[in-house]
Amino acid sequence: MPLRIGNNISAINAARNLNKNSSDFTKRIERLSSGLRINRGADDAAGLAVSEGMRSDILRMKQAVQNASQGTSLIQLAEGSLNEVSNILPRMRDLAVQSSNSTYNDYNRESLASEFNQLIQEVDRIALSTTYNDTVLLTGFGNSVEQDGEMSTSLDGFAGATEIGISGAVPGTYIFSDTSAEDNQITLSIQLGDGTTLTQSIDVGGSLDRDNGQNLVATGTTFLANFDRLGIQVTLVGPEVDDDTEALRSTMADAGAGGDFIIGDQSVAIAAGDTLASVADQLHTVLTGLTPPGSSTFDVTLNEIQIYTAGHDVSGSGAEALGLIPANSYVDGRLNGKTIVITEGAGGSLQVGPNDGSNNRIEINIGDMRASGNQLNLNGLSIANQQSARSTISRLDTAILAVARQRGVLGATQNRLQYTSVNLENTIENLQAAESSIRDADVAEEVSAFTRGQILTQAATAMAAQANALPQTALTLLQ
Repeated sequence: MPLRIGNNISAINAARNLNKNSSDFTKRIERLSSGLRINRGADDAAGLAVSEGMRSDILRMKQAVQNASQGTSLIQLAEGSLNEVSNILPRMRDLAVQSSNSTYNDYNRESLASEFNQLIQEVDRIALSTTYNDTVLLTGFGNSVEQDGEMSTSLDGFAGATEIGISGAVPGTYIFSDTSAEDNQITLSIQLGDGTTLTQSIDVGGSLDRDNGQNLVATGTTFLANFDRLGIQVTLVGPEVDDDTEALRSTMADAGAGGDFIIGDQSVAIAAGDTLASVADQLHTVLTGLTPPGSSTFDVTLNEIQIYTAGHDVSGSGAEALGLIPANSYVDGRLNGKTIVITEGAGGSLQVGPNDGSNNRIEINIGDMRASGNQLNLNGLSIANQQSARSTISRLDTAILAVARQRGVLGATQNRLQYTSVNLENTIENLQAAESSIRDADVAEEVSAFTRGQILTQAATAMAAQANALPQTALTLLQ
């Protein structure tokens, strides 16, 4: 082998290996001291991107667990207050039953009415004072159903629906499709702002009776149509359940024998055999002129006149010829085209997921539980005389049921939040394990590599020293 002093190739080779081993040795020290395999993008660019996304998800899910816990606290607060309302309403009912008895005179009833009125005020006070973080909960919290029949037309008194409950339903206008009177299918859908359409169909055949060629809710009973994927529950009723005489419908194919149709202080002469469409127009002209005004429309699909009397008395041979009956009972096909309008309220939305989107939120809906609210509807109740006391009993029964139903919804949501929290904690655990496998250092592997690097670095240092000493042997040739 030639002996050259211009370039010490052995020293260059030893220095190259020393630099390589030193770099690897330094990396092992960094990983063992930090506990991470990836400390910078250069360590594993793809792995860094994936693990950073997982870290972000983990942090957001931890916050979601806290959100669910706080939501549970909010529900417990509201439900606790409603528990007291549940205790008050039966006492009010007892007072109404007591006042209905003929052994008491109106003077005695004044004392009963005094307590009754105080309890109504206490219901309002509880509703107004139940707050969470300065937000009143029992005067309407979260989304709510528009009760105006002109907007939520499924509540107009002609569709067979008496009540709509929501649990997590998004705001917007929901439309029923109930086109066939024979398929026992009801479809409810809504189109969201982003163009997405949510829809659900349910088969109600198992709950309907067959009567006179029609599928309908049985007489005297109710049926809950539960659109669970949309978060909407619709109570449908059969004949003789909702006997509100302000909403009437015809049951004849035409005006029959005709006659005088008397409504309020007005009379309409109906010609024998006149068409229902023509009769509806005549009645509408008179009804709209009354105070308060009513209405009359002809439904082509159902071939019936739908009359809203606005509280005015209806009588006469013309009314008998039309075969008027209370309109609000469900027959297959009556919901077609009807709507439910859900308005967005303050609060009521719990963020229990790491991302935006309805599947990452749980909606809490609490109705207006004041005595004057549309849930309890205790306005104008009195037990100051026997007649009013008796009519109060059924109103209180409805209010007791409304409170129980609201408490049930809150309890169900609370149980759901518990499962949500457990699921989030499981997801956090699994994501943490996945992130650890990508980013954390394997200590056993790194210690082995560290020991190897330490030995090679020391050996390379020694060999560099030996290589640098090699050219000095050329001096012996000059002696």
